Amino acid sequence: MLPSPSPRRFGFARTAALIVAAVAVLGTIVLLIVVPRIATSVVIDRLHRESAARGLRADWKSLRVDLPARARLRGLLLTHLAGGDTLLTADSLEVQVPLATVLHLGGGAPSLALVRARVQVGGHEAAEDSLADTDDATPARRGDDPQRRARVRRSAQAFARLLTSSTRDLPFLHLEDVTLLAGRGADQLWSGIHVAWLEHRPGANGDRLVATGTVLGERPVPFEASFTRDRAQRIKGLARFEVPDPNGGAATPMRITLDGALQMDRAHKAIALADTTHVKVGDIAIRLGGRVEEAGPRVSFRLSADQLTQAAVENSLPPALLGPLRDLGVRGSWDYQVDFDLDFARPDSVDFRADVIPHGLALDSERTGINVLGLGGPFVAHIHLPHDRIVERVMSDDNPHYRPLDQITPHLVSAVVTNEDGAFFRHRGFNTEAVKASIAENVKSASFRRGAGTITMQLVRNLYLGHERTLARKGQEVVLAWVLEHLTGLPKQRLLEIYLNIIEWGPDIHGADEAARYYFDRDARDLSIDQALFLAIIVPSPTRWRTRFDKDGALRNSARAQMHFIGRAMIAKGWLDPAELPPMDELTIVLRGPARDVLFPEGMPLEAEKPKREDTKHWLWGI
Repeated sequence: MLPSPSPRRFGFARTAALIVAAVAVLGTIVLLIVVPRIATSVVIDRLHRESAARGLRADWKSLRVDLPARARLRGLLLTHLAGGDTLLTADSLEVQVPLATVLHLGGGAPSLALVRARVQVGGHEAAEDSLADTDDATPARRGDDPQRRARVRRSAQAFARLLTSSTRDLPFLHLEDVTLLAGRGADQLWSGIHVAWLEHRPGANGDRLVATGTVLGERPVPFEASFTRDRAQRIKGLARFEVPDPNGGAATPMRITLDGALQMDRAHKAIALADTTHVKVGDIAIRLGGRVEEAGPRVSFRLSADQLTQAAVENSLPPALLGPLRDLGVRGSWDYQVDFDLDFARPDSVDFRADVIPHGLALDSERTGINVLGLGGPFVAHIHLPHDRIVERVMSDDNPHYRPLDQITPHLVSAVVTNEDGAFFRHRGFNTEAVKASIAENVKSASFRRGAGTITMQLVRNLYLGHERTLARKGQEVVLAWVLEHLTGLPKQRLLEIYLNIIEWGPDIHGADEAARYYFDRDARDLSIDQALFLAIIVPSPTRWRTRFDKDGALRNSARAQMHFIGRAMIAKGWLDPAELPPMDELTIVLRGPARDVLFPEGMPLEAEKPKREDTKHWLWGI
């Protein structure tokens, strides 16, 4: 029989137990009160440091940190330290990391939820009014921002790291009422995207992404999409878009399916899209392959579509995406191939190729309703201007300002070609070398600084499309430029002649002779080198020609430098005798046409009548 515990021993054990319990309770209280406060302080400090390292400032209305590792922000605001521009606003942002990951005990999928947010995803800088030819040295670039360039590269690396992660490491993602806005700019091709709802669910057997929303633009396009990836890295997906009718009719559905496979390369931290991957856009079958490497990061892809026909394209793409291409009638078929390779660490090494391989391809005059076959003779040009305005100019001697190419001074022809499309006489409507140079410069500057449009593409924009900047219009522009150069039989000289007789050079000023009369009261055949260079620099922004002069009416040094730069490039091409180009500070402009009264509505200042040779900074008038 066991002895009974003494009252003294029992009292001690009970007291010890009570002490242990009290310590446990107090410890729990400490963990629930003190630790979250310490964690909150750590999170706040980390948020501020990480934001500042990226040139940002983070503010919020409330922050709560819960054990083991969950943070919830309310009223989040991210702004750029330089300039104060808003990058992100969000009602709610919640991030949670699994305890096993925090303790380094194994993997686990983190989660992120973003609700009612607006995100600015891009910036823009206007493209320079400078040479588009990649063979010539470009002028000194305006201040690049190394920090911004580094941020862009880090973002690209983070995206590449996400793509190359295993399924188990991908985050659970929930977006609700999130709007991604593109940077504003003259060459903007999209406005952004509104994600009504998006969820990505990772799992041991694969992952799934489902989303609904709207592609933003002049005519918003609703969409819904679903994509899956299994453990064997097979991927399947379906996206459906409702493309609105620009004339107010019913929207047209467009269906895109994906069926392919991914190949993980753990040794090189890369993921490849197998060349056997197929994408179908309606009836159009496309083969797609590619590779993303974390190092660099580096992105490459290749795309090919064979035996395309007009019927297949029209059956697969909504009328709003085809636009005036529906009025083309073509016989035969064609193949299309694209190859792209970009290493963000070495942007100058970018490679891009796009090829159309025709098979008996020809225009059918009986089914072609758009005027592409009548450009060789007299016709009435319907010139499309911004804001849906259209003006007409007769391309024949019935128009007193119409000038054949040989009746426009070679100085002006060469200056405009040099500044707008230096490779015009070498390419066939689409300049892949200019595209590569544009991509490289835009990546290095971390902004949209340079486009890759050609004179033929500008001609198409003026004659058929207008100036709405959307991805659909850009695609139409490229196709029509290819048609003009390959299927119409028009020589380069005729395309250039039409271009120089219709482009805008000021308010309701179209064509070289109207411009020569408006600014200098001269015929287009009689312009001096100074005048030709001046007209060349205002082509990119004709409605802003007065900004080339300062408040006192003097030609700005920046305009004079631009003119001289074009002149030097003309010399390099053999298009201008070096002796004909004055020194930069001696380039002068005398406004004698109606533009003079626009610049000086109250009369020309007396001091501007004569140039001051001893002070070239204030020249406006000269001999």
